[in-house]
Amino acid sequence: MLTLGIDPGTARFGFGLVEGDRGTKHVIHGCLTTRAGQPLGTRLAQIRDGLEPLFKRHPITDVAIERLGYARRLTSAVDVSHAIAVAHLVAADHGVPVEEYAPREIKLAVAGYGAADKASVQDMVRRFLDLDRLPRPDHAADALAVAICHVNSYEARALEREVGVR
Repeated sequence: MLTLGIDPGTARFGFGLVEGDRGTKHVIHGCLTTRAGQPLGTRLAQIRDGLEPLFKRHPITDVAIERLGYARRLTSAVDVSHAIAVAHLVAADHGVPVEEYAPREIKLAVAGYGAADKASVQDMVRRFLDLDRLPRPDHAADALAVAICHVNSYEARALEREVGVR
C-alpha cells in the first residue's frame, strides 16, 4: 500500500507519501505553493501539475485528504474546497480511491488525542516514520499525518467492507 496524504490549500498544498499497511515507511514529502493574486484557475492548475508527477513516479494505491474543518473566512473555505476537488480529480484520473478524514480523526490516530496541538502531531509523525528531524514545511508534516491516519485505519476499513458496514 502506497498512501498519498494531502493537507489541502490553494496557497500551500502539503503532500506526504508513505508505504505500508500496518507499519509505515517514509517515501517523500513536500509542499506545492502558488502565488497569491493569481487567478484561482491558474493556482488549481499548478496544484494539478504538481500532483501528476507523483502519480506517474510512484504506484500510489490510496489517497487520504484532510477534510475541510473550521475556516475563518468563507472565501478561504471555498478555495480549499476547490483544492480538495482537484486532488479528487487527479486521483480519479489515475483510478486511485480517496478517503477524507476530519482534523480530530487525524490527531487522534497520530497523537492519541483528538485535540492534540500541532507540535505534538508533528513530533509523532517524526517518531512514526523514524525521521531524524521534524518534516518541513508544516503542511508536508500535516500531510504525512493524514497518510499515517489512513494507514492506521486500514484494518478497520477492511473489516467494515467485510461485514458491509458503511
